[in-house]
Amino acid sequence: MAGIKSPWVNVVGATIGGLALGYGLGSLYNGFSLYGIFWAVLGFVVLGWAIFDRRRFRPGTPESEGKTIE
Repeated sequence: MAGIKSPWVNVVGATIGGLALGYGLGSLYNGFSLYGIFWAVLGFVVLGWAIFDRRRFRPGTPESEGKTIE
């Protein structure tokens, strides 16, 4: 997602990821199913991406400066 540089993408991703993770874990509470596992894993991946991707928007980190020439 190199074309999207808005920090709101991370906020929306974290919200959707958290909801999917919560829904998946709630489904697993009622009984073990592939449906619950799918939502829990999907939510975990999206939430993890959103949390670790926000580092890109902090000033002073190498990822926030764009392409670097070494």
